Amino acid sequence: MSDVIDRDVKVKLASWGAWTRDIGKGQGCSSPAQMLINSAPFCDSKVKRYARYQQVEYISDEEALEVERAMATLKHYSARLDVALGHMLEHELEDDNLLICVLMYAVLVRHYRYDESFSRIAKDLTKALGKKITDVKVKAIMERGAGFIEALLMA
Repeated sequence: MSDVIDRDVKVKLASWGAWTRDIGKGQGCSSPAQMLINSAPFCDSKVKRYARYQQVEYISDEEALEVERAMATLKHYSARLDVALGHMLEHELEDDNLLICVLMYAVLVRHYRYDESFSRIAKDLTKALGKKITDVKVKAIMERGAGFIEALLMA
C-alpha cells in the first residue's frame, strides 16, 4: 500500500514541477497537451548532456496549489532547522537526521522543478557543505521529503 501512495506522491510532485515551469506563461497549464509540450526536452549542451522526455500526468491548478502550499510548509520547516545545521557543521558534529531535514526542500525543488539528476545535486551539495554527500544520500533525502509532502497532502 505504501508503494502505491509513495508513487502517487512522486507522480504528483513531477506534475507539480512541470506546472511550476509552465506558470510563467499564465495561470497554470491550459490543457494536458500543453503541459506535455512544455515539459518536452530542450537540447542545450551546457545544461544537460542528454535531452530526455519526461512524461508527466496532468495536474489541475487546485492540486498544484495544494502541492505548492505543502512545499511552502516544508521550506519553512527546513529554514527553521538551517541555524542548527550551521552549528553542527561548524563544530563538525554528525547528525544525519538534521542534515536530511534541512536539505529536503532544496533536493525536492532541484529534482522536480529544475529536473536535476541525483548525482548533480550530490556534487553541488558536497561543494556547498564541505561534507561528502553521495547520490544515495540525495535519494534518501528525496524519499523523506516526499513522505513529508505526502503527510501534508493527506492531512
